[in-house]
Amino acid sequence: MSSNDWTIRADRISKKFGLTLRQSMKYGLKDSLRTLAGRKVDTNSLRAGEFWAVHNVSFELKRGESLGLMGVNGSGKTTLLRILNGVYAPDTGEVTMRGRVGALIAAGAGFAPMLTGRENIYVNGALLGMSAKEIGRQMDEIIAFSELGSFIDMPVKNYSSGMFVRLGFAIAAMSKPDILLVDEVLAVGDLNFQKKCYDYLHRLKTNGTSIILVSHSVGAIWAICERGIFMHEGQAKLLSTAEDVIRAYDDQNSCSALEAAIKAYDHNLEFSEAFGLPKRDAFQKRAVVTMSCPTLRVLASDGAEERTEFGFEETFVIEAVIDVLTEIAFPLFRLTVDAVHYKFFAKTDSFDQFDHLRPIKPGQYRLRAKILDQNFRPGTYRINLSVCLNHQSRSEFYWLGSKAILIRHPRDRFLYADPNAVMHLESDFVLSSQE
Repeated sequence: MSSNDWTIRADRISKKFGLTLRQSMKYGLKDSLRTLAGRKVDTNSLRAGEFWAVHNVSFELKRGESLGLMGVNGSGKTTLLRILNGVYAPDTGEVTMRGRVGALIAAGAGFAPMLTGRENIYVNGALLGMSAKEIGRQMDEIIAFSELGSFIDMPVKNYSSGMFVRLGFAIAAMSKPDILLVDEVLAVGDLNFQKKCYDYLHRLKTNGTSIILVSHSVGAIWAICERGIFMHEGQAKLLSTAEDVIRAYDDQNSCSALEAAIKAYDHNLEFSEAFGLPKRDAFQKRAVVTMSCPTLRVLASDGAEERTEFGFEETFVIEAVIDVLTEIAFPLFRLTVDAVHYKFFAKTDSFDQFDHLRPIKPGQYRLRAKILDQNFRPGTYRINLSVCLNHQSRSEFYWLGSKAILIRHPRDRFLYADPNAVMHLESDFVLSSQE
């Protein structure tokens, strides 16, 4: 593929909006009058009440490549897609598109509500640059892909959002575009139709279509895209491989929940400004005076190498150093795994594995738990260690520490959930004295 074989080129594009309709109309009128008077409009700086929806974003996409856009709501993904589709003109920078562009940005967008689905196929096909004869040849294929059946001759005003997505994707995809822009509207469709769409996206890529996909689905980005852009507050914080972008997105989603939860135990914990994991791991400093955990590590399956990244179904070992200050009669150690923004995920404890929870005398111990054949979805996870201490008629759980890990996933699966997954981890606890 030659260096000139690109389909999309964005060069330092920016778009700003007013926070209120009044400000937008006032600035829009002023800019229009300045333009009519032949005066230059300053588009490089913000005025009072304005913000950058997209700011200084540059990238290039070659034929047959796919790019994923990830970021929290309001980060500028859809605005960027609308600039690429020509809905918005950039305030600064330049966008160049080569070839026919198909777009699915909002469910129901571009459809005439009083027209039938069949009639809207002609309207939308014409907007995509297809001739009436070409649309006629593709009609049966579009209807079959949408699976709308007899509803294709019903006015689309009565369509559900899922039916809009079915018809919109079928039109955009079957038009054989050189460039396909897809927003997160596919999440509206049912699972079987989503699978069908992603399979078709793979075929389009093979035939040379460039694809830009906006999605919050880690699996979708992983399955479709080789590269990605991580967006935050209108800026492209990271332009890298899909794996790196997924990690940045997952870290950002994880960070706020982790910060709130962990700082409840350690108010001095600092977090990376780049939405990474905490700059250091969190450990208990108070609440339980009979025990502490100075070290918590996650090791490879052989227990030798410390790691922070593991593959799907890869076995790993959790190792903790436990300092016991006073004799503990009936301790119970528990490990929980949080997918953070997916909340509690799985747990395992020592209840069935120690010999009737024998008393532990003062000293330093090493606790090891081997997690066998985990089937976690890709993303960042937080492993938490806690201990349950019995005080007369009550039991109290104390949090000891936590560690973050990243689970990768093979690219050969779109549906990465394991149908045989269980919420209880298969593990093997070993508690041994360090003395």
